[in-house]
Amino acid sequence: MNKPEGGIRAIDRIDTGPRFTEHDAVRLNRMFRGSSTEEMLEAVIKDGLAGEIAAVSSFGAESAVLLHLIGSIDPSVPVLFLETGKHFAETLAYRDDLAERLGLTNLINLYPDMSELEKKDETGLRWSYDPDGCCEIRKVKPLANALAGFDATFTGRKSFQSKTRANLPRFEIDTSDAQGRLKINPLI
Repeated sequence: MNKPEGGIRAIDRIDTGPRFTEHDAVRLNRMFRGSSTEEMLEAVIKDGLAGEIAAVSSFGAESAVLLHLIGSIDPSVPVLFLETGKHFAETLAYRDDLAERLGLTNLINLYPDMSELEKKDETGLRWSYDPDGCCEIRKVKPLANALAGFDATFTGRKSFQSKTRANLPRFEIDTSDAQGRLKINPLI
């Protein structure tokens, strides 16, 4: 292998290791201990501390807080919304209105695969007899496909929502993702 300019040897392989490790999450939690949510978000977004990042949002009433914080720092942060085909028209109108009011410029609607819907939910009623299967097609798979392009995601999880969330750290590794995606919980 030839040495590039400067004498450093290039690695001739694709890095297949995780994006982030538990050590990285601990380091980030320590780095931002005592920082305000706004300070942490600004550093993570503007300094690129978490790589390619997106927010995942249902655009529920409590989502507005996190979206406002993100939008006030960088309105071009991608915001992922699961467009399941089962939302009320009012929900979609609220999503669009909130995105406009907050100046969000990178709303990404995630849709289920149409060929899979035609095969596995041809009547559109799978939710009534197989809710888990419906969610797999309309939520889990589209979100997993979209998240493959991101190193980290902002979540809207809050510590008061349940006992399992009572001690959530700001930064954690997504245990459902073998790629080492970082979950950032600004509102904990």
